Amino acid sequence: MKREHRLKKRAAFTYVYKRGERTGSRHLLLLSARSTEGLKVGLSVSKKVGKAVVRNRVKRLLREAVSAVEGRLDASRMYVIVAHPSVVELGYGEMCAEVEKIFSRAGRLSEGE
Repeated sequence: MKREHRLKKRAAFTYVYKRGERTGSRHLLLLSARSTEGLKVGLSVSKKVGKAVVRNRVKRLLREAVSAVEGRLDASRMYVIVAHPSVVELGYGEMCAEVEKIFSRAGRLSEGE
């Protein structure tokens, strides 16, 4: 995931949490809301997932999985991906499949590339 596409501000996270459309799966929750700044993606991995080493690993895997589908995302939206504790079990391939599944289920993934 490119740095310019990262969602960083607390106010932006709050906006997506309050106004975003929710789509869930067994391991992830996707929230999406309209954006005036273009494509922005934020990650939320709470302490319920594990200690710092585990949370950082999950965030690295999520960033790589999002970068695989980044070119196919709707660029006029902000997204927040919330990880459930069960996401720790996933490897890289499963994480990519889960991210692609959740974006396509939400209808935010364009065909192509």
